[in-house]
Amino acid sequence: MKISVIGMGYAGAVTSACLAELGHYVTGYDIDHRRINSLNSFKPQIFEPGLEKLIEKNCEIKRLKFQHVDDSDLDLGEITIITVGTPSDPNGSPNLEYIWKSVEWATEHLQQNSILLMRSTVQPGTGDLISTRFCENKNINYISCPEFLKEGEAVSDFFTPDRIIIGGNNSDAIEKVVDLHSGISSPIIKTKIIAAEMIKFASNAFLATKISFINEMANFCEAWGADVDDVKEGLGLDHRIGKSFLNAGVGFGGSCLPKETRAFTSLASNYGIKSNLLESVLEVNEYQSQIPFRIIKDVFADMNNVKVGILGMSFKPNTDDIRESPSIKIAQTLSKLGCQVSCFDPVSNQKSEEKLGSTVKFETSIENLTTNKNIILLMTPWEIILNSNWHQIFESMIEPKILFDGRNSLNPEIMKNIGFNYIGVGRGISSSHLDHLSW
Repeated sequence: MKISVIGMGYAGAVTSACLAELGHYVTGYDIDHRRINSLNSFKPQIFEPGLEKLIEKNCEIKRLKFQHVDDSDLDLGEITIITVGTPSDPNGSPNLEYIWKSVEWATEHLQQNSILLMRSTVQPGTGDLISTRFCENKNINYISCPEFLKEGEAVSDFFTPDRIIIGGNNSDAIEKVVDLHSGISSPIIKTKIIAAEMIKFASNAFLATKISFINEMANFCEAWGADVDDVKEGLGLDHRIGKSFLNAGVGFGGSCLPKETRAFTSLASNYGIKSNLLESVLEVNEYQSQIPFRIIKDVFADMNNVKVGILGMSFKPNTDDIRESPSIKIAQTLSKLGCQVSCFDPVSNQKSEEKLGSTVKFETSIENLTTNKNIILLMTPWEIILNSNWHQIFESMIEPKILFDGRNSLNPEIMKNIGFNYIGVGRGISSSHLDHLSW
């Protein structure tokens, strides 16, 4: 099929490259000339494992290209896919400005009987509104097909999704979208447009809830002397619960879970619905992100000039996305309180520096980051960080040599045997381990 994709951010770039890999002829559109030029040079402005090679391969065999929306030779093809961003308004509601602009532009150029497919996350009811206002009078079929790509695993997720959700009102259009995914062996759910939209919101809200739940359990474990990793194992083996998203830590970040959970609560209030559970999920997440601050405050009588090294700035490994990253939040908090904060990330130093400015120092190596630091905060478990020489790191630090493991990624006993004052999240050892520290 001939496909067009509007919006070359994370979802759009991955969707374009992967559809081309399935054998479709794909044109990716964006309003940013620099982004288009980078993609046509096989250099996406995002870090996503496997994406660069996929773009290069399919551009070279002429199945993939990228164009600016103002280019004159427009032919959107059989299916046009919208993947533009939906940032949050100050009240938490999704801002659909880019959606409306994209829909208006696309429907001006689409042919009759073509398909407008929405992969961006939009609030329930948006698709029916678009269909009524923009599509029906032009005989364009609207389909909701939300994406569930995890950053850092987006390429593999595209080809092996847990399910494909297709919401629409026209059975022929739905079947054409089924054909679009030929070559992907996953369950396909065919439903109404509004149900497809609701599935995306509900999925992310549930995952956020699961993370906040295990983090709350971690706080109980810390108080009572249990190890949350033991609790996680016991919980995860229950098939009704499952193992995924049960890693305690400093909370969730990224472009989806925080934004869409807030959007859910905001939209609910518009309908007079009190979302007590999801509001609590967000409260727990904010509390978790400030654990490093509370540790430093408890240990150091004077926070001025405490030397802090933060390992990992992206919200998770294998991505350069720093949106809603706990590392960014804690770096801002600590620097405002007078701590000397240094940061390192293997791929997102530049983005982090643009966000934080001169308030913190950025290092180009783990060795430089950890030298002469009172406390190290392991915030993002990149493999290069986990595989560090921890004996060497310990020797390079200065007292009290605290290692905070914000993702419970290291073995506590090994770290303590090296000599670190090790602190995890809900490992049941932090309180007693810090009793002797006063700095």
